[in-house]
Amino acid sequence: LNLHSPLIQIKPMMSREWEYFDGRCYFFSIQRTSWVKAKTKCQNWNSHLAVIHDAAKQNFIQSRTRNEHFWIGLTDVDTEGQWRWIDGTDYNNGFTNWSKGEPNDAGQREDCAQIHGAGEWNDVPCNYEESFYICEKPLPS
Repeated sequence: LNLHSPLIQIKPMMSREWEYFDGRCYFFSIQRTSWVKAKTKCQNWNSHLAVIHDAAKQNFIQSRTRNEHFWIGLTDVDTEGQWRWIDGTDYNNGFTNWSKGEPNDAGQREDCAQIHGAGEWNDVPCNYEESFYICEKPLPS
């Protein structure tokens, strides 16, 4: 088992739905749900919604989410305009990939982020039920 291959699927340690990339495991849902429900589902699997902190992870994720909408672990629900990653990763000095003109808080209701289309990010109402989601967690020790 070569763990250095970035696209290898870990089968002995995890169920087939989880994929390995760069030291972490990722689950790409096949069901759509709201951001809050997705957050809870990830927590139930000892994981969290995906945090995208660099171009390599962005490229890995967008290669699996082509032309679909997937929730990521980014929100400004606590304070409008202050985006926060769900795991505490620094947002203000970190990697971003917003679509042109986003985030725009259209209708003053868009507080949760999703990756969509060609991989750009968009802010959307958190109760929007038509988005898949991505969970991530460290490799089991």
